[in-house]
Amino acid sequence: MARNVLNKTSASITSWLHYHFLDRKMTTTLGIALLGFIAVGMSYLTVLGNTTLAIGIVAGVAGILIFLLCIVYPKVGYYLTFITTLFMMLPGRLTNSATQIPTGLIPEYLSYLTLLGVITRQEYQKEITSKFWSHTITIWIMVSLFYFLLQVVNPAMNSKLGWFNFFRKQVSFAAFFYMSYCFLNTRKAIEFFMKFWVYLSLFESIYAVKQQWFGLFGWEHAWLMADPERVGLFINAGMVRRFGLLSDPAAAGILYASSTVLVLVMALQEKNVRKRLWYYVMALIHFLATSYTGTRTATVMVMAGVAFYCVLTLYEKRTLIFSGVFIFSIVALLVAPIYNNPVINRLRSTFEGSKDPSNMVRDINREIAQPYVWAHPIGGGVNTAGLVGKMYNPGHYLSFIPPDSAYMQTMMEQGPIGLALMMIFYFVILRTGIRYFYRTRDPDIRTCYAANLASIFSLMMAQYSQMAIGQYPSVLYFYGALAIFLKLHLYDSPKAEAKK
Repeated sequence: MARNVLNKTSASITSWLHYHFLDRKMTTTLGIALLGFIAVGMSYLTVLGNTTLAIGIVAGVAGILIFLLCIVYPKVGYYLTFITTLFMMLPGRLTNSATQIPTGLIPEYLSYLTLLGVITRQEYQKEITSKFWSHTITIWIMVSLFYFLLQVVNPAMNSKLGWFNFFRKQVSFAAFFYMSYCFLNTRKAIEFFMKFWVYLSLFESIYAVKQQWFGLFGWEHAWLMADPERVGLFINAGMVRRFGLLSDPAAAGILYASSTVLVLVMALQEKNVRKRLWYYVMALIHFLATSYTGTRTATVMVMAGVAFYCVLTLYEKRTLIFSGVFIFSIVALLVAPIYNNPVINRLRSTFEGSKDPSNMVRDINREIAQPYVWAHPIGGGVNTAGLVGKMYNPGHYLSFIPPDSAYMQTMMEQGPIGLALMMIFYFVILRTGIRYFYRTRDPDIRTCYAANLASIFSLMMAQYSQMAIGQYPSVLYFYGALAIFLKLHLYDSPKAEAKK
């Protein structure tokens, strides 16, 4: 008798909760009263009570809601991961905290939560077939992960914590590639992804332009001046290097430059006059933001991306015309009688080559590291070089040598074998994109391939002097573009388009 009463009570409570929270979504009188009580209580706690506790409660509730959102609506979680990467630095800058807030873990957690939502949805799992696992890009991602896993037994590495943090992040990137392949399952989905990424980077670029034209906010200026080392990095030869919402000018410049190439190629290939003009405006905004960061690598990225596109489409008349205009613009920039503009002077310094002091230092560091690299075929272990080496492997030989290059860092930490695997992986990526570019016939699809190829190539070029592929949010675009390379050609066929 008591058990029956208990079961009926439990069923009625469940029904009541389902009605108020799921069916009506808290729009009932009781729901509104409950939300109002919580709002008043939080206000009281914040003003008269413990502010830290109130913030913690709000953050906890937001975390629970995001947790459920990523699982129930994984596509929302996918794009939310992109958005959060733009605002990871805000908490530290607003509070001007001396200790670093570990917001870099947020995109990883969102990726794993979204992955959980993907693997529980049959509609997405249908996309994962033998074609996905047998493609060379997927194979080389798996090969790279296996090599990173083997690095845990590298005898030259002192700390397993540095290896774990590195490997954990690489796994999250592979998971993001997996999710991208699942989500970008129609032509419209790919078009939406491209628009989303372009406008996300445009927002970030406009913010950097705002910093240049109207100055920094008060809290940004206070954060910048709080650390002497930060001042030395962000202020160079009288120029305050703009950084937007990202961690530093280098990361911002890499994002703006790759997006400049992406949008510029889309403008050159666009037939609609209005869209073409809008693309050119966006490309100009991105390039202005690129120049304001003072990142010389970004200037090389734009030139390399444009050169790659010109070679890719050399058979087109408009490419020949654009090549002439672009070369003339570069020459004009170099010889124009403008000497008191720090932005233009910074751009010109890109072409000094070995005369530049920083390049000379990098050449010396390479010579110092070479004997060690040849003596260690698998490198000194991940996270052992430069500043991260001092953090995770203090006293390690490589910790005293700044890599200043992703290729150099890979060679030092993973040896010639790791560098060879990286170069083969990049070759496979470019080969895949170029092959499908020439095989497809749809003009829009060819434009998408050309734009992404040029942008990805510019990121690969940036690896020579920066750790470009691996920084948020550019790394998310990188793996999303890899999924586009694998899926987009499927929609070139009329039958495939009709099927979708």
